Amino acid sequence: MEFGSFSKTAQHLNLSQSAISQQIDVLEKYFGAKLFERSIKGVELTEQGKILLKYSNLIQESLLNAKKEILDSLGEIKGTIKISSSTIPGEHILPKYIIKCKKKYPSINFQIEVNDTEISLTKLKNEVVDLAAVGSLEDEKGFEIIDLAEEELVLAVPKDHELAREGLNNNADILKYSYIFRESTSGTRKESEKILEKAGIKSKDLQIVGELNTTESILTAIAEGLGISLVSYIAASKIEKSGLIKCLRLPNISTKRKLYLVKKKGKEETESSPLKTFWEFVINETK
Repeated sequence: MEFGSFSKTAQHLNLSQSAISQQIDVLEKYFGAKLFERSIKGVELTEQGKILLKYSNLIQESLLNAKKEILDSLGEIKGTIKISSSTIPGEHILPKYIIKCKKKYPSINFQIEVNDTEISLTKLKNEVVDLAAVGSLEDEKGFEIIDLAEEELVLAVPKDHELAREGLNNNADILKYSYIFRESTSGTRKESEKILEKAGIKSKDLQIVGELNTTESILTAIAEGLGISLVSYIAASKIEKSGLIKCLRLPNISTKRKLYLVKKKGKEETESSPLKTFWEFVINETK
């Protein structure tokens, strides 16, 4: 007997000693044998009590196994999903999907690292991560894709800039001012170059004063008067509300782009895998 006395057992189980004694009486009447005996050492199991203990342990183990099988049959989903994301989807779009998913599947965990689009897709191809969230996708071969969101790029300028006062009436006016780019492997950089090309502006003709690695650093530089740049409106609108910059739309040109959640094709997944569960969850949320 684990505790050596009925009183200690009762205390451990938060029951009265009389309640314990009554339960023992019921057991002994049921099995028709004395299960416990008192000695100088305290209360000990009889030979018959030891037999009952052996089968009680087996019953307890069977109950635990039954519980596990039942939970498995109900499809309890647990595990970790690794995501490499570019700045905008990682900081502004993904969190809302993850929060909703966690409410429904609390045992799914997420590891998110913020990289540029090119690095994120490379990590996905090499199966370093399970998913990539990116702002540009030039080659869809080998990928499954979900359109996470649509946003637009705007021309962000300092609050006291000439363009902030007069507006952008001609896209070619961008060439007159110092320009800040994202790094060459950024999805925002790729999309902004496409937009500028549609506007008849070549990157080599811009007055580039720097390349920065994050949207936030570019917005800070713009607020400080370093230059202008095409940036995500999702990110820039928050800074504009504070009065530090002005966001302008390019006339007569669509500057919209899609943000994608990407998975490698052919990746083996069980029905209860966290990756499959999250993927289907996002599909349903974006319908």
